[in-house]
Amino acid sequence: MVVSGSVAQWAAWTGMRFPESGRYTVPGALAPVTIDRRRNRGCYVEPNVWMLHPVRAPGR
Repeated sequence: MVVSGSVAQWAAWTGMRFPESGRYTVPGALAPVTIDRRRNRGCYVEPNVWMLHPVRAPGR
């Protein structure tokens, strides 16, 4: 999952301040938010892991 927004949007969504570019830990988030002040963007990328499990029919 990717959530991108302006620095002001991230401040409103999280109630946090982002005074400089960098990675910030947001309470309850699974990954840090990366803030780029020069581009006025914040980006949160939540990694997903997909696994394939074989399923066997009964009696096989």
